[in-house]
Amino acid sequence: MGSFALGTTEFLPVALLPTIAGDLTVSLPAAGLLVSGYAMGVTLLTPILSALFSGLPRKGMLISLMALFFVTNLACALAPSYGFLLAVRFFTAISHGVFLAAATNVATTLVGRGKEAHAIGVVFAGLSIAMATIVPLGSLLGQTLGWRVAFAGTAVLGLIAMIAQARYLPKLPAPTKRMTLAAQAAVLKQPRVLLTLAMTAIGYAGTFATFTYMTAILEEISGFHAIAVTLILGVIGLCITFGNIIGGKAADKKIYPALAGLFALVVVGMVGLWLAAPFKIAMIFAVIFFGIFMFSPGAGLQLLAVNQARRWTPGAVDVAAGLNQSAFNLGIAMGAVIGGQVVASPLGLGATPLISAGVVLLAIGLVGIGWRMDRNIDASPKEGSGEPEAFRIAVETPATVASQATV
Repeated sequence: MGSFALGTTEFLPVALLPTIAGDLTVSLPAAGLLVSGYAMGVTLLTPILSALFSGLPRKGMLISLMALFFVTNLACALAPSYGFLLAVRFFTAISHGVFLAAATNVATTLVGRGKEAHAIGVVFAGLSIAMATIVPLGSLLGQTLGWRVAFAGTAVLGLIAMIAQARYLPKLPAPTKRMTLAAQAAVLKQPRVLLTLAMTAIGYAGTFATFTYMTAILEEISGFHAIAVTLILGVIGLCITFGNIIGGKAADKKIYPALAGLFALVVVGMVGLWLAAPFKIAMIFAVIFFGIFMFSPGAGLQLLAVNQARRWTPGAVDVAAGLNQSAFNLGIAMGAVIGGQVVASPLGLGATPLISAGVVLLAIGLVGIGWRMDRNIDASPKEGSGEPEAFRIAVETPATVASQATV
């Protein structure tokens, strides 16, 4: 429910930019900063704040972040000026990245062994459900009653999520040992964690290089009417929801093969878009396929970042989870830039999916490197090898660690 609210506030302004720009008398590019500024806020603030809040009890932390979400979105609805709205949007990002980082860790403690990635997929599904349902409805609400009403409604979603968390989440212990910021920053020195972050950033840079310009592709190349494009985008959101669940279940079995396979399916989907774009019926099938798999590696990447941190810097798990959220948003920004460069080049809009596929292939290569590195370590002798204590912690499930903390 929390990620559902977060997804609404992240994606809603995209549909309301012309309305907001007209009401606050700013240009459309300036209004676009409400989206990119939010993403940059998530990127910059999440790892720092995840480190600062790492010693807090999980349930209280999640509830507090939803309270902040409620207040900041209500402030957006009452914003007297564009500058005020932009500043509040930036600080709304505090609740986004830190909440998702903590929520995915909490989710893995509430399920049994072998279901961690599936639990993360369920959390991430809230984002795609928002994209498919509330965002189109919020767009309609904003265009009929005003964008301020849409933001106020988003604030209410945060309030509902906060009440639900207070009622239904069990009490979860805070980390038994809080590390200093310097010690937590050591996670940035771990090659395995950095490699995972690179997989996320590059993989989603490729994905968003195409997704950012999906509307333009559907209208200008495929020839769909604007109303049909809105319906197709809603279908993509529903497909993403199923893809998150599929990706989470796949990653629970064997994480590296799952990531390689899911990214490969993303590449297939992009090639399909490139080939099918001039043909409406074929494009609908290509869009559905792409929508199912475009976000499917997300749960596995988040779990891999957490596992690598637990393995090498066990006190910095929250920081690693937050950094992966930052890497995801960095990928969004990179993807928009890459796609824009392709569109402005002689290759043109139609080549965007093909170039995007090449970027995702780089992510598959990084998955292969990480797979080989970890396989070599796992195959090495454990006893007498001087393997760090963190290695032993890594093979325990989050649920086991939580039960030991309770004992």
